[in-house]
Amino acid sequence: MVQYFIKDNFVPTFQSETCPRLYYLGEIPPQISSYPRVLHSHAEYVEISIIYSGKSEYLIQEKKQWIQPGDILIYNSHVVHDELSDQNNQIGSYFFAIGNLQVPGLRPNALIPDEASPVLHVRKEFDRILQLCRDMLREMERGGEWSACVMQSYTQALLEIIWRAIHAEQAAEPVSNQYMMGRVIQAYIDRHFREPLTLKTISEALRLSESYVSHEFKNMLGYSPMQYVLRRRIGEAQTLLISTDYSITKIAQMVGYDSQSHFNQRFSRYVGISPSRFRKNYQNYDILNPREEEDEP
Repeated sequence: MVQYFIKDNFVPTFQSETCPRLYYLGEIPPQISSYPRVLHSHAEYVEISIIYSGKSEYLIQEKKQWIQPGDILIYNSHVVHDELSDQNNQIGSYFFAIGNLQVPGLRPNALIPDEASPVLHVRKEFDRILQLCRDMLREMERGGEWSACVMQSYTQALLEIIWRAIHAEQAAEPVSNQYMMGRVIQAYIDRHFREPLTLKTISEALRLSESYVSHEFKNMLGYSPMQYVLRRRIGEAQTLLISTDYSITKIAQMVGYDSQSHFNQRFSRYVGISPSRFRKNYQNYDILNPREEEDEP
């Protein structure tokens, strides 16, 4: 017989007074990831993405990161990220959104320091994490009276295992002043992208020249300021399409478009499919031989 005892002085990292809440979870099979998830962030929770297949390049904050199987991506709240996949770079992943998170020494809804790399290259624990992801999805499919309690325990276990991997394999990176002004411009756009913005209005608000704003921002991200505005709007629209029942007309207005037809054109250009098809794909994983449908008038 083998018997193990828990330490008497054991204190869990994620304690009951600040019990983490699982907002949602799911799987994005490779064929769905063919349609990019454009620039977006989450205000109320940490999003964890666990990569099990494929390779691609993602933009997280101002840094491009090469993503591959065995990686765990940790997006603290308010961290803007761009998941750049396509038909030739399809990513299979599990994803979790966890809120009410308070880790000692970190700001609310942060799992890593903001200056740390958001890409965690996991080795020893990765198979165990994948199995836990599958178990959690099966439990959600099973449902029943005790499902919420079981999912809470699973969420705690997932966080503890990832926390151990963070401390085993990741160190904080020094904060660089290289893109200080670029970050100021990015922060302004992130606050105001739903409003009518032009390069001129951005520059005037920050009391900088248009040429300086354009140069500093593109040097940091590779996007022009107005390209970034458009991608933020499309990314926000994707979030609303996935997480709400709002009409496409309402969503277009919420992200800064007066014309739905203009919104549809922009969305299709950046994502590759219409807003209505994107919503159906996430609801049904109905992406084999997709038939484009007209958006509502």
